[in-house]
Amino acid sequence: MLRFAGLAFILAAPWIGKQPDTSGGKNIKLWAAISVQPTIYWEGNTDALQIHFGLVNDGNSTVNPNIEWSHLLINGVEPKDWGNIIINGLRTPSFRALPPEQTLDFSYVLGRFFQKPGVYTVGWQGEHFKASNIILRVLPRQQ
Repeated sequence: MLRFAGLAFILAAPWIGKQPDTSGGKNIKLWAAISVQPTIYWEGNTDALQIHFGLVNDGNSTVNPNIEWSHLLINGVEPKDWGNIIINGLRTPSFRALPPEQTLDFSYVLGRFFQKPGVYTVGWQGEHFKASNIILRVLPRQQ
């Protein structure tokens, strides 16, 4: 019986190490950032605007960053379809289980939210992370 228990532990140990943190968030340390290049666009030329999202797990255990529950704020307002946007796209195992000292990078084309001229403040946050806001500008169409 002892042999079976030892074998079960050896087989389960790699699986256990990859499970999301269940400590209630006490030890979760996620560093987050967003970026956009360039930061200046022209009206009518924002279709390809991509926002890049990044997370680093600075904690000691694998965590589920819960990306699908994150919020994107554009001038303080979340786009109505953000919930549908964030659950779509290619997913690596890190979207559900981000190991310590590992990163998660992804991006979305979001130009449709920046079609009118103006200055936009964009923020991204989740239950255990908050990226610093970025600012981008859309200038009126060139004559």
